[in-house]
Amino acid sequence: MRLQVFMGIAGALLMGAPVAAQTPPAAQGAREGAMRELAVMRALPFERLDANRDGRLQETELPITLGSAYPRADKDKSGDISPDELRAELDRLEARLARGPALDPKNPPKDWKALDRALDQFVAHHELDGVALLIGRGDRVLFEGYGGSYGPSTRINMASASKWPGGAAIAAAVVAGKLDMNAKLSTWKPGFAGTPKGDLTLARLMSFTAGATSVNEGTQDIALDPRMNISEAADRLLALPLVTTPNTQFAYGGWTQQVGAAWAVAATGEPFVALWNRTVRDPAGMTDSHFGHPRSSRDALDLPNSNLQAGLWTTPRDFSRFLMMMATGGKVGSKQVYPAEAIKLIERDYAHGLPHRWQGAGAEGGRSYGFALWCEKVAPDLSCPVISSGGAWGAMPWIDREKDLWGLFFVFDRGPRVRPDLAVLRSAGEGIVIGEKSVGTSR
Repeated sequence: MRLQVFMGIAGALLMGAPVAAQTPPAAQGAREGAMRELAVMRALPFERLDANRDGRLQETELPITLGSAYPRADKDKSGDISPDELRAELDRLEARLARGPALDPKNPPKDWKALDRALDQFVAHHELDGVALLIGRGDRVLFEGYGGSYGPSTRINMASASKWPGGAAIAAAVVAGKLDMNAKLSTWKPGFAGTPKGDLTLARLMSFTAGATSVNEGTQDIALDPRMNISEAADRLLALPLVTTPNTQFAYGGWTQQVGAAWAVAATGEPFVALWNRTVRDPAGMTDSHFGHPRSSRDALDLPNSNLQAGLWTTPRDFSRFLMMMATGGKVGSKQVYPAEAIKLIERDYAHGLPHRWQGAGAEGGRSYGFALWCEKVAPDLSCPVISSGGAWGAMPWIDREKDLWGLFFVFDRGPRVRPDLAVLRSAGEGIVIGEKSVGTSR
């Protein structure tokens, strides 16, 4: 069952022409990246993945490339994946990639109904459970469409799309005077005084410019027990070596944002979950969302070492509420519920001009990085008028302040495999909104 929301002067009737969708280089690069990922998985011995050596793969043993394979690949419903089931899943993915994208960028959806049909086409083509697409302006939802089994209350893990709302909690603590963006880490951890780590700032930690490893070299923060004390987690992470001089390279997805979260916990005296609930979740009205761990907290749990960069579990409706709060400068209705200064702090390029040592498939195209989000476009004053926060499973929230639009692509699959179709859906949806001049509905 699908919920369709077509808002506008004439309901589902188009009042203008959409901007023609084109597959950008980043989307093409994502598809090529997906093919490379699959080739690597083909060559990887099963034993390398089977950490507990029981001859089966549990969900927590699956690499990011196959994180969405469970439970679909579990054909015998045993609760894990056998070598034969893994080979069958790789065969299925290989056939799917051979088919190419579901949507033609040269023939994009041209009205709301066509856009909604494209969501079902996307789900069927990629053999997924479902998808959601929401597009809005300010506090108004202009389009809300669902394909497959997804609905407004479907909850999934957002992977790296968690960074933006997680970073928003830390930014709120900065604006409240609890943290200083430019204070040295040694003011919190004096044992590092006089060292490169001791000179790291919150800005460097949150923008992946601290000189640490990238996610391509390991997910050390995600590997830690979410039940451990977050300060102990930070100590373990800070024991890891820096691999480059701080503020000389950008390397996406490393362990440093979790250290930033631990610093915020120490400065505010609040557990991270409590800090996020107070500054982001509750003000935005995200009643069906919680921060935890990307693999082991599907249900709301009060985990002291909740993972900032990948631990958000949420629904399409809830994440859209976060986007509306950000898009309106921190307001819900006429009430200021989140500091506007924190939004300015977040939406700024902190990796300006730095070479990208690793950025991930689908992040090509000259993007830079802000405070826990991507800067798709950077203004001369280093503010970021177009921002996003794509996740490994394919989810992609964005705000385009030049067009005065926000959007959410909500799916649980693998980012590089769906990025070309996301490019078509995003471009077409924005074009329809601009052409229709829809008034939408507030929520």
